[in-house]
Amino acid sequence: MPPDPATRGGDALSRLLAEVAALAQQLGDPDAAAGVRAEADAITTHAARVVVVGEKKRGKSSLINALLRRPGLLPVDADIATSVHVTVYAADREEAYALEKGDPEGQKITLAQVGEYAGLDPDTLDMQHPDVQEVRVGLPDPLLAAGLELIDTPGVGGLVSGHAALTLAALYMADALLFVVDGSSELTSSERDFLTQATERVATVMFVLTQTDKYPSWRQVLMADQTLIVDHARAFADARWFPVSSRLRLDAASAAAAGDAARAAELDQRSGFPSLQEVLTKQVAGRASELRGINAAWAARRVLDKLLAVQQQRLQALAKNPDLIAEITAKSEQLDRYRRADASWPRDLDRDFRELCAKLMRLYQRRIAALRIKAEGWTTEAKLATSTQITHDLEAGVQALWIELESVARHEALKIATAIARQLGTEGIDALTVDVSYPEQLRQLPDLQRSEEAREEGMTGALNRYWPSMSGFSVTSMAGHLLFAAVNPFALIGVGAVVAAGLYKAGQNRQEIFRLRTDVQRYVRAVLTQVDAEMPAAIQDRVEAMQSNTRQLITERMQARQRELQRARAEGIGYLDASEQELAPQRAAAEQTLRRLRELANQAARLTAPSETS
Repeated sequence: MPPDPATRGGDALSRLLAEVAALAQQLGDPDAAAGVRAEADAITTHAARVVVVGEKKRGKSSLINALLRRPGLLPVDADIATSVHVTVYAADREEAYALEKGDPEGQKITLAQVGEYAGLDPDTLDMQHPDVQEVRVGLPDPLLAAGLELIDTPGVGGLVSGHAALTLAALYMADALLFVVDGSSELTSSERDFLTQATERVATVMFVLTQTDKYPSWRQVLMADQTLIVDHARAFADARWFPVSSRLRLDAASAAAAGDAARAAELDQRSGFPSLQEVLTKQVAGRASELRGINAAWAARRVLDKLLAVQQQRLQALAKNPDLIAEITAKSEQLDRYRRADASWPRDLDRDFRELCAKLMRLYQRRIAALRIKAEGWTTEAKLATSTQITHDLEAGVQALWIELESVARHEALKIATAIARQLGTEGIDALTVDVSYPEQLRQLPDLQRSEEAREEGMTGALNRYWPSMSGFSVTSMAGHLLFAAVNPFALIGVGAVVAAGLYKAGQNRQEIFRLRTDVQRYVRAVLTQVDAEMPAAIQDRVEAMQSNTRQLITERMQARQRELQRARAEGIGYLDASEQELAPQRAAAEQTLRRLRELANQAARLTAPSETS
């Protein structure tokens, strides 16, 4: 089961949220009550997302298997060099799903099929299920149940590829980053570059140095890595490092399964995993739970502020305040002005969203330019063995660009909605329900098409093809062989065949690589042309949808507020004709409710106050 709703407050926060929701319902505000209940549910149903990242063959998947004491859960023998992420979450029973493009529900698969859907075919180096974008695995595990989700990212050679961009984009929704290196050598330049970019997206970073059992000099590597972090990623200079051995951890699990508890405890301690697990549980899951608890307490405070204002207004009405009706009428008339066709707030909304669209377009231009430069580098360095990787990296880079744009759009649009709602006195715009899924037009990008050219066959063709490129040394050597052939003519045949075959093979490889680079250049141009044609338009469509959604939400909130004012005015007018005998008990009840609301507001204030240990 997940932990208590919050590290700070715990049961007190649960009771506070339950009582605020009940009072909101009782006082005639079911929407506010539902909002508080949703915040309470979010504390326990949203686990802390820990993104695990590292270069290829650093031991990321083995690390997750060892953390969960599940050998073979994630494939570790074959390279997972795809744009597929594997999310492992807490569940009541074992389950796994492969999520394809446009299918958020996913296809149910077995745990044994996880490698098939997440990895590359070891023979062809192609994905066996190219439409799969994510694999999700649910397990009944105490570490996950403590409030964690582990996201294993694709292992790639060099963290500057499209996969790295996809992982960086995912960090917008991450609570922590687990950066995996090993004891073989110090941090590479691409790893340092990745960390520099990560500082913009996630504050909590921990480092894991794996395979301590395999590399005896891992301590020296660790010291060198820590120095490099201070020099190149100072923001993480104080981050925790955890040297671990996944093999020892899994050996400990095997010993425990065999009933040798003492041996299991010894191996587990030597593995280094207990300290990592403790930090993940208490500081990451616990801190994420605390932050969600604070957010829920803030939501409760907003509802309490509103209920307090309504209750104070009701007490004034019960006291027959002669100015109250005029005050309510003035507020109602002001709200009517906001709802007229000539009101200024819709123009402000249009302006703010135009600025948001321009901001997103500038961000798009910067990111697509960087992706184009990176793709040009792939073109000049393309080899036969890298063609599949290039297509995966470019597609991942395009997906990453969309995720970043979508994250920025959501965040900025919510800020716009909240500011205008506050200006109009219609607070409560807490969500934008608009589809920001990956554009359908970008789900089918062009494929890398390999060209074929007719080749001259036979010895004559080979010699005609490669004779012009032969060096003077080669010609001289062949002349010597010709002289030698006067004595031994069979030698000429053998030497000539070897030379021709070698030249033919070398030239063939050069031609193959030349054609491949031409094909890659054509492929990159086709993909980026499609992205340029579709993504800006998709951005504009999404921003317009957000703008329309925001306008509708604000309009609905103004209508609801107007109804509240009309009820309050009618109630106040009704009290003017009531006797003191009728009003006294209602006033006493209202005063008691007001006192309780103030007590709850003080509790919420304490729960949202900065923690001394934060």
